[in-house]
Amino acid sequence: MKNFLPLLTILTSVTFFSGCEHMRTGVPQEVVILSFPTEASVYINGEAAGITPMTLELPRKMNHEIRLEKLGYNPAVKYFTPVPNEKSKNFVRFGLQEDLGYYVDLEPGKMKAKMRSELVPSSTGADPFEKMAIQALKADAKLEAGEITPLEHKYIIEQIIEFFESQG
Repeated sequence: MKNFLPLLTILTSVTFFSGCEHMRTGVPQEVVILSFPTEASVYINGEAAGITPMTLELPRKMNHEIRLEKLGYNPAVKYFTPVPNEKSKNFVRFGLQEDLGYYVDLEPGKMKAKMRSELVPSSTGADPFEKMAIQALKADAKLEAGEITPLEHKYIIEQIIEFFESQG
């Protein structure tokens, strides 16, 4: 019995202190991070968290900055913010549920980022057709060098064409 008492004290302390963290940050909520192209690096509040696509849990009572980065693409940033949910409309709310963040949800619950290729120009230049051809050839060279996949190549070419169509 003497050996059991210290173990019980440790377990009680761990449970209490981990519960305190949830009181401050709220219980976790599952969020989904998607990007096109895939395999973008994910940073949550400046800390590396993984590669897209990914599903993770974030504390629901805090704001979170999600930043996606991939070589050759402009970064994508989205903010997940706690907003009142349906449970917050209850007339009677219990303190512990309020403390644990059960009356808020992170919005949005899913991040879908279409990252813009750095090969898409910011202006058409003096000769738009020449500029479009140059950018397309750069995309072709990246494909031939194995720097991008055929699907990424298609996506980049579509972005380049869409840009020039919107300018004309």
